Amino acid sequence: MSKPATISLGALAIVALLAVLGAFALHNKRPSSVERQEPVVATPSAMNLDVAPRTMPTLPARPAPDASTKGVAHGRPPAGKDAGVLQTEAALLAKLHDVAAADPALSLRLAKEALARFPDSPDAPEFEWYVVRSLSNLARFDEARNEAHVMLKKYPGTSWSSDVQRHVLSNPE
Repeated sequence: MSKPATISLGALAIVALLAVLGAFALHNKRPSSVERQEPVVATPSAMNLDVAPRTMPTLPARPAPDASTKGVAHGRPPAGKDAGVLQTEAALLAKLHDVAAADPALSLRLAKEALARFPDSPDAPEFEWYVVRSLSNLARFDEARNEAHVMLKKYPGTSWSSDVQRHVLSNPE
């Protein structure tokens, strides 16, 4: 076989391989709505602040909701005379989801407001979880532990309380 024919055949093989790999990549690509970015949490050490290191980590992303939790954020549409209030509760929860990792001070303020306004809500354990997480992300670890103990008494057996137990209260110092 001549040298130009060999080069042409090699180039054709490479193009065919790239076409197969491209088709495979497109077949396995998930829609962007399914992809999820990990939140970036600014810690005092990452910001070069003069803060003594602590052994308590920040809480991870939100745990899966309980099957028994039937709040607005979990699919129940608002209805009747409480629709306006529930819309506001859902808006607070949505805002918490958006700002929790990026702005723990705002997250703490919103979570405390939600707990004050909706103490009997099915989403109250999640609001309390955001209080603990925000305090932890603000490096206010003693306050986070105190809130975690309160949360375990108020909302025993929820996935939110289990998450706090596992990540805040089970961590030795």
